[in-house]
Amino acid sequence: MTRSAHAPLRIDLAGGWTDVPAFADEDGGAVVNVTINKYVRATLGEDDALTYERDVPAAGLGASACEHVLAEALRDPDADLDDIAERAFAAETTEGVVGGRQDQYAACYGGLNYMQFVKPVRGRGPVQIERLEMPESHLAGLEKRLVLVDSGVQRLSGDIHKAVWGAYSRHDNEVTGALLSLKTLAKAMRDAIAGSDFGGIRQVIAENWIQQRRLHPSVTNADVEALFDVAMRKGASAGKACGAGGGGALVFYASSDADGVALRQHLRGEGLAVVNFGFVTEGLEDL
Repeated sequence: MTRSAHAPLRIDLAGGWTDVPAFADEDGGAVVNVTINKYVRATLGEDDALTYERDVPAAGLGASACEHVLAEALRDPDADLDDIAERAFAAETTEGVVGGRQDQYAACYGGLNYMQFVKPVRGRGPVQIERLEMPESHLAGLEKRLVLVDSGVQRLSGDIHKAVWGAYSRHDNEVTGALLSLKTLAKAMRDAIAGSDFGGIRQVIAENWIQQRRLHPSVTNADVEALFDVAMRKGASAGKACGAGGGGALVFYASSDADGVALRQHLRGEGLAVVNFGFVTEGLEDL
């Protein structure tokens, strides 16, 4: 008997990088992310072989974590979501992937969430999730103002992680300061969303990109900067890289619904791959 399931991709809005244990176990991390109606689908065949299908090829949206979540869920359908997320994180770590926990938990739980990351101790897991709420009309407005683009720029996130965490282990003040600022920005994004403060959301996204670039020069490059230049000239008022950066998916913020529509049209006119999406509240689901 075959079984199938899907898990949603996510856009990290603020605080990414601080969910990695190297930082979170010492200083505590925080991230705001939202899942979208773009999925990784998996089927477990009778021969115990897994096959995967991704809706979006762009890196930086948590697809690899989704695959591991789906593998754990399909092979142990009675496991609870926390166990699935932790097993998926452990499997990636065993494979040598240096990353955090936000992707696995977003894939499992779905929704718009403020996640806090701490060192696990007896009786307390490493992730606390706070579901964020906005009035329906405001949430729809945020969805319209966020413009997701596949930059087409290939990058090796492992190389970027290696550079950043190597510097952090050497107590590099620039990297440590950027990480602490990113953690603070996640809390600021949480508060902006809770208050439907669109100006605050824009400001946090813009500042988050500044702090991402402080981590290491490879977080951006000439191709990514050129794409940012185009987006800012065509109606974006802020933007950031998704995930580790260096390429892959980029998310831009337009200051009105109309600006969001125009920005999508302009970017497509430039030959860029704009990803149409909607927010989703559900995470891992059987098919």
